[in-house]
Amino acid sequence: MQNLTGWHVLIILGVLIVIGAVVVGGVLIIVSLARRAAPPGPGRSAQAADPVAPARPGGGAGQIDPVEQIRRLAELRDQGLLSEEEFQVKRTELLGRI
Repeated sequence: MQNLTGWHVLIILGVLIVIGAVVVGGVLIIVSLARRAAPPGPGRSAQAADPVAPARPGGGAGQIDPVEQIRRLAELRDQGLLSEEEFQVKRTELLGRI
């Protein structure tokens, strides 16, 4: 077996770096997708749990228009914070108020 020259070592290191970058990239993608799919928990904001909860009496803000709430829901759905099913359920509920 011949001795490895400097070029061989550089090629092997380059291949290992590329493989490492692909593995790290894959892990980051999986973690990102898992966070998007995770149900709301203690670490997630209250807005993600119920993003368009009506204002409470005495809160000073009054009742938010159902059409505006649907728009806000659509934005959250487009950002990936709500699933299509969650959006449709809340949208149906809000349309029932009109």
